Amino acid sequence: MKCFYYSRYRFYNHSIKHALNFFLISDIHFSDKVKSVTLRAITEQASQKQPDYIIIAGDVIDSLDCIQSPSSLKRLTSWLEQLGKVAPVLISLGNHDFYRKNPEHKSIFSSKRHWFPGTNIGYINAVNAIDNVQLLNNEAYEDDKVYIFGFTQAPEYFQFNRDEKHSSSILHPGNEDLDIMLSDLDSLDQKLINNLPKHKAKIAIIHSPVFLTDSQVAAKLYEFDYFISGHMHNGVIPPIINDFWHSDRGFIAPGKKLFPRNARAKITNPSDKIITLGAVSTIQDSAKPITFMNGLFPINIATLELTKNELLARKPDIKHQYISL
Repeated sequence: MKCFYYSRYRFYNHSIKHALNFFLISDIHFSDKVKSVTLRAITEQASQKQPDYIIIAGDVIDSLDCIQSPSSLKRLTSWLEQLGKVAPVLISLGNHDFYRKNPEHKSIFSSKRHWFPGTNIGYINAVNAIDNVQLLNNEAYEDDKVYIFGFTQAPEYFQFNRDEKHSSSILHPGNEDLDIMLSDLDSLDQKLINNLPKHKAKIAIIHSPVFLTDSQVAAKLYEFDYFISGHMHNGVIPPIINDFWHSDRGFIAPGKKLFPRNARAKITNPSDKIITLGAVSTIQDSAKPITFMNGLFPINIATLELTKNELLARKPDIKHQYISL
């Protein structure tokens, strides 16, 4: 089912001086299985929407192994370069952007640990070297219209309740660690999240939305107008069912927890701030042997439109539609 599932979020925002349009994607999970034709189609969609900014909410790559060869890294950076010609591109880091594969992990049915955390400064530098593209690793982008902060959830945050040898499973799901997230927020330069500019759109890109509804996290980030997240892959809810599933719960979380909360965007009033994006690659290459199922899911794209139209002050305008590839 290779098509786009396009979500348009239109909000009234009293802070802005002029209307703004953001093109949003997440969880590309770039590997040799992500075809160049798909990447070009995403660029074409972004160009058609004429955004002021493009936001990518993490997991650009499936693992650091996927960009180990110079040709693979070049294919990725060439695509990001094309996006940068459409509008400024702001990217946050996701958990897969830190991961290296465990060679002993053969499939999702393996008991061996799937990932080990790692770093690749060359990858980060290569992305930041692209004109009009910025990877926000606990950093902010600011101009005369927007303030956009990219918060990096540390690899340790995603490793809670997983020992050094065994992978998570449905019987023993992994959990994300609220205490680590709170500690990392406290460790930030507080100028990044406090006393933010009043007359600009203020957006935080935070890969996992799991704890964004927690009162302690919300209190630390209360100055932001919106949060753009991914990670949850829309709860891996199949098409058609997705159209009738009016809940923020999904079927399964990345850590194998069943029916997780905050897996999907559920926006019903202007105070709802969290836009949780579906994935470009719902079933990524590292999910072997069920990778073939990715063909059953659409490519998720979205736009966030901020307007001074006060008719939207009482209720946001949200629409969804399928678009042929």
